[in-house]
Amino acid sequence: MQDIQEYGNWRAGIVATLEDYRAALKAHDLADAGVMARLAQAQSRVRDDRLSVAFVAEFSRGKSELINAIFFADYGQRILPSSAGRTTMCPTELLYEENLPPCIRLLPIGTRATQLSTGDYRDMPEAWTMLPLDLESPERMQEAFRQVSLTRRVAPEEAQRYGLYDPEDPELADALGPDGLVEISQWRHAIINMPHPLLKQGLVILDTPGLNAIGTEPELTLNLIPNAHAVLFVLAADTGVTRSDIDVWRTHIGAGPGRIVVLNKIDSMWDALRSEEENQAEIARQQASVAQQLGLSPGQVYPVSAHKGLVGRIQGDAALFERSRLGQLEAALLHGLIPQKKTILGKQLHEDLVALEAALASTLASRSRNLVEQLQELKSLRGKNQNVLTHMMRRIEAERKDFDAGLMRLQEARMKFAALSTRLYTTLAPTTWRARPTRCAWPRPRCALPPACADRCATSSPPPARAWIRPSSRSPKSAARWMRWCAASRPSTG
Repeated sequence: MQDIQEYGNWRAGIVATLEDYRAALKAHDLADAGVMARLAQAQSRVRDDRLSVAFVAEFSRGKSELINAIFFADYGQRILPSSAGRTTMCPTELLYEENLPPCIRLLPIGTRATQLSTGDYRDMPEAWTMLPLDLESPERMQEAFRQVSLTRRVAPEEAQRYGLYDPEDPELADALGPDGLVEISQWRHAIINMPHPLLKQGLVILDTPGLNAIGTEPELTLNLIPNAHAVLFVLAADTGVTRSDIDVWRTHIGAGPGRIVVLNKIDSMWDALRSEEENQAEIARQQASVAQQLGLSPGQVYPVSAHKGLVGRIQGDAALFERSRLGQLEAALLHGLIPQKKTILGKQLHEDLVALEAALASTLASRSRNLVEQLQELKSLRGKNQNVLTHMMRRIEAERKDFDAGLMRLQEARMKFAALSTRLYTTLAPTTWRARPTRCAWPRPRCALPPACADRCATSSPPPARAWIRPSSRSPKSAARWMRWCAASRPSTG
């Protein structure tokens, strides 16, 4: 399992490098919207990359036990239910999603009556039944996992409506029980979210329930199994290749990259009355027979004992684990799967980076053209700018001289105005007006007239109201009013 962890570290390194690349683009002002979108797509492709391994087989071939032996032996017991008979009743995915707690999500079988696939229901959390997983208690985990294997008995009409029963199909004739009911799974699909170290690295494990579910569930036929990076087709050594096994192989799997045939339960061929060499020869003959029926070479069929391999790992029995041949299967699975997955992801990432490089080249070419055009424009304006600057300097110098001349004229005008103001104040404010006023003969409280006017004031009409202000040199307008009044009130001499 170390290969999967190294693969996860490899992906984490690529994500960090792409993040540094993003920072460099921002630092050089090349991070436009198109470039950032392409870079984010590449990062998301690497970060969310999954390594999908599908286990396909008919009932009672030991799929669940094989999954326990390869991936979950570190728990010290079986995680997936595994016993004689039918245990996997619905397609089960084991993965890890950070945004969800450890849990089992179950899609009810009644959703098969609709026209929606399992993939459509993935975006409908309200359609799923969620069971929490207590990672601290293996017993409670086993109890939660047993919920995946629950069944119920329904009328043939209901099973037919779900596409799980056909009265005209002879292979399904034995599905109808003595009570006239058909046993079906209680769930259509199960997704187990676990923080297992391998699942955290992006590993996704798919456990299929058999030929009937593969043929009736479009999500398995069209998406999950074809898109799996590795498909382990599990057979039983004691039964060999049955007709239903051949149908599953030819219709849904077939020979190709990442396809591995596992001949499980070879411990049933360990005869204590035979020597070890005889037992190994019998296993080799069964291996060659399976390869011939499936059109493969014997080297593409891996005989194992999942049960003995799990027991050997849990009990620390290295000899038993070696005899189970489980290590050979793991080496073939991971050593062939990881390089292949790296190649696929590297090719996709290369395509993203080529598109990103093309977008950056276009941006840089556009900026280069703009800079060349601006440089040519500046060169063409070099002589014109010199003439414009000379004209502006001459104009500024002329305006400065006009301003200085105007300032001198303003200062001269201020000096003349000050001299004239002094003369005017002197003329309008004689020294006799600064004398102290006498008491007026009129019946008024006080008079502001000078003594020379007191005699005239008694024989003339009273002065205007504004004339009652004492004249002074500081108020030439008041003095002028007094003079006009005195001249008007002076007696005629003619």
